[in-house]
Amino acid sequence: MPQQTFSTWKAGVIPRPRQFPAIAAFLGVSEEDVAEMAREAAETSPSITPITVARTYGKISDRKAGKFKFEPINDGRKRIPEGRYAIIIDTKVMEPVFHVGVKVWLDPSRWPTVGDDVLAHSGGFAWIGRFEGMSNGSVQLVRYDGSQLEVKNVEAVHVIVLSERVVTA
Repeated sequence: MPQQTFSTWKAGVIPRPRQFPAIAAFLGVSEEDVAEMAREAAETSPSITPITVARTYGKISDRKAGKFKFEPINDGRKRIPEGRYAIIIDTKVMEPVFHVGVKVWLDPSRWPTVGDDVLAHSGGFAWIGRFEGMSNGSVQLVRYDGSQLEVKNVEAVHVIVLSERVVTA
């Protein structure tokens, strides 16, 4: 049991106080040390939010360009979401993969690789496309409609990690 509890802790689950004695015995440290480690882990661990409850940000500003506008968030300080978030597709440039009206979820912590569907953020706007590369602060995107785009002065590139396949609204 202590090995399993310790392995679960290493996987990101913070143990309950009733598990401290077994963990302390397994590690050969005091229960107070385990309690301190658990407290530190709870304070420094990122909160895990189920992706399907992520907030929806951005709204389409140019359907033909696949361009979304992001209003200032966090009391107007920043226009780029920091945690997982969602957008509603309202452009046809990514069809047949993303249809108008579907919701897609993005994860800013994932680094894009060639072929990923992404949003490239620049100056309060973001362009949707398939990631083709990045150089000198610019990102090259390709759309499923065949168009290509280079977004300059990119501040962030967020990867689409989940999407609806059927319009629900």
